[in-house]
Amino acid sequence: MRLVVIALGWTTGILLALNGQPFPPLIWLALAALLLVMAAFAWRDPDYRLLHLALVAFAFGGLRGSFVPTSSDIALYNNTGGLTIEGIISAEPDVRDERIQLRVQAEKVLLGAEERAVSGTVLVYAPSTTAAQYGDRVQATGLLYTPAEYDTFSYADYLARTGIFSIMDRTAVEVVTNREGFSPRSALIDLRRDAYDRISQALPEPQAGLLAGILLGDERGLSPELQDAFSAVGAAHIIAISGFNMAVISGLLTQSLDQESRRKWLRIVLAVGVLGVYTLFVGANAAVVRAAVMSSVLIIGQGLRRKTFVPASLAFVALLMSLQQPTVLYDLSFQLSFFATLSLALFATPLTNALKAGLARVFPPSVAAPVGGFLTEPLAVSLAALVLTLPLTIVYFSRLSVVTLLVNLLIVPVQAWLLILGGIGLILSFFLPFLGQFLLWVNLVFLSWTIGVVRAFAGLSFADTEVRVEPELIILYFALVLGIAFMSATQPSWWLRFGRFLRRRAVFSVIVFSGVSLTLLMSAVTLGRPDGRLHVWFLDLGHSNAVLAQTPGGAQILVDGGRFPSRLLTALGDRMPFTDREIEVLAITHPDEFDLGALTAVLERYEVGVVLTNGQPNQSEFYAGLEAAVAEHEVVIVQAGYTLNLSDGTRLEVLHPTQQPSLGDSIEDHVLTLRLSYDDISFLLSSDLSVDGQAALLENGEWPLATVLQLPQHGTARSLNEAFLTAVQPQAVVVQSDRANRRGDPNPDVLARLGSTPLFRTDQDGVIHLVTDGTALFVLRR
Repeated sequence: MRLVVIALGWTTGILLALNGQPFPPLIWLALAALLLVMAAFAWRDPDYRLLHLALVAFAFGGLRGSFVPTSSDIALYNNTGGLTIEGIISAEPDVRDERIQLRVQAEKVLLGAEERAVSGTVLVYAPSTTAAQYGDRVQATGLLYTPAEYDTFSYADYLARTGIFSIMDRTAVEVVTNREGFSPRSALIDLRRDAYDRISQALPEPQAGLLAGILLGDERGLSPELQDAFSAVGAAHIIAISGFNMAVISGLLTQSLDQESRRKWLRIVLAVGVLGVYTLFVGANAAVVRAAVMSSVLIIGQGLRRKTFVPASLAFVALLMSLQQPTVLYDLSFQLSFFATLSLALFATPLTNALKAGLARVFPPSVAAPVGGFLTEPLAVSLAALVLTLPLTIVYFSRLSVVTLLVNLLIVPVQAWLLILGGIGLILSFFLPFLGQFLLWVNLVFLSWTIGVVRAFAGLSFADTEVRVEPELIILYFALVLGIAFMSATQPSWWLRFGRFLRRRAVFSVIVFSGVSLTLLMSAVTLGRPDGRLHVWFLDLGHSNAVLAQTPGGAQILVDGGRFPSRLLTALGDRMPFTDREIEVLAITHPDEFDLGALTAVLERYEVGVVLTNGQPNQSEFYAGLEAAVAEHEVVIVQAGYTLNLSDGTRLEVLHPTQQPSLGDSIEDHVLTLRLSYDDISFLLSSDLSVDGQAALLENGEWPLATVLQLPQHGTARSLNEAFLTAVQPQAVVVQSDRANRRGDPNPDVLARLGSTPLFRTDQDGVIHLVTDGTALFVLRR
């Protein structure tokens, strides 16, 4: 149990270092030294020993997390235009239908005749005809840029966890020299490619693609339609190499340890070695490595005749892997694999016993025994795995498959045979091709059954549904489930006393817990009440405009909303009181999908009092859908001179345009430009107003004086009219930008025009939160 406590402290420290305050390593080291001294003095006290272990591990975890790089040398050249890099391909090329992805360990950057030494890994998108392999030295020429962030997925964060901070697109790749990489790994990659070809020649598609995914971890043969079907029915884990595959392989290997032998250690080493080679063979991603290490621990324990405590073994795996690469804790495949194994260890046996007891009460023994033997174990295993993996699926994908349990009951029992026959058939195909071909043909039955079941259930209209749950609730769920499981395993005296107390006073306990819950809800409602100040949030939604304001009286004003529905809904949910489901004013500044794409989801979730628009028509399919959603609410077409006065003193003025633009007019010249004011403080929301539009606003006699200016067009080159800036006279400027944008926004020349005016950027600071009481202005970056 000490290992579990150490792992909890260690991973908490890493997560805080990666997500919290970026303390330098010296701070973490000093904290670790202090906690070590405290632990040494208090070590003899058994009541606090585990606590001190967790705290010391926490400090060292934070120390390890503080060393994780947040950028690379080569990333300094992101978004600067075309260039050439030279380096070594450090991983097997990822072959797609339309292109090849190469991970190039950069060593040089070539800028014309100048050559500079650099370091860092670049993900290179090369044409599908590129003949490059692992270990080749290549020169890649193209555009280097920062990875992007999408609606429900941050590609930048995903790549950063593997040490990649740069992508090169539109690339021409030239091979300089061949095979400078580690030769044994090259041999394994060649063998894996040969194995893939043998499966493809022996079986038709999609059966060949499924077997290659299960055996080799190579999913390129699976069509997007079939991958979506597996995801829709909650069976995507079948495709990926994970704990199930390793369990079958380790089970075969451990059978050799049951025999008495003078060379037991040799058998253990060989078994673990086979797992290690297989792990490298299939690509060694986080889930595979976790499963391999876990299986190796079980093999060693079996060989030594020691009973393995699965949570402690998992804790050891997490410690080992996060020591080598702390960001593995964020890898979804690692999380799913880790929690599936933990869930099985904690809940499979209790659920099996409960199901058997339930069958015994419902059916006579002659029926309960055979039914239980056939149904109980696969049903209990499937249910147990879902306890901790289903919440992860919901929070990451916002989808819930209502048929996942039934599908897994139908396909999981055949997976062991599918894996064994496929593996043996593949191996024999290298030595006895005819026998290998025969076994692969036999395996065609199990492959076809799996694909048929998945496709049949995925075709149902109700196979999966959209479900959105706040991440905080998922964290609370994990804390409760794992906390109760941990206490049940350790059974401290206070926990036993607490359990006896609850059992004796059940009614009293229900009343107390209900009272506490009611108090927390009332507190949340009280804290969410308006505080008499104007709050304005410039939301971080990439290269899009989205501004949320809460007036002193509690009214919500939303101006545009970006193009990512999930990110916008999360931003609104984080800042609006959970009891408030109304947006009093929604302003649509111009018909641009980049700034309005998420509003349809908002209109489905929230009541909207009035929609303000400049009335410009647009023939795009997206805007037609938005207009249909908006038509259910009160829509007001407004021009310069329109003013909306709220009872709490907040004023919303329209400064531009002076007339309703037509279909052929430029959408950027006629952007709905708003000024939001509360007493002496005002915000000029200019959205994507062009320089011509800014000049027209001044020519029409409008006076755009404001305390805070939203920089027009994200500060792109030649986007700011000098006379317009002089007329606004801002005391602060906010620019909503995306660090992954390829236009180089905000443009340095535009920023230079701001002089010494304070500048706040969402691409650097995240959400910009401004608060005013009408006299003073406070700026918060979150």
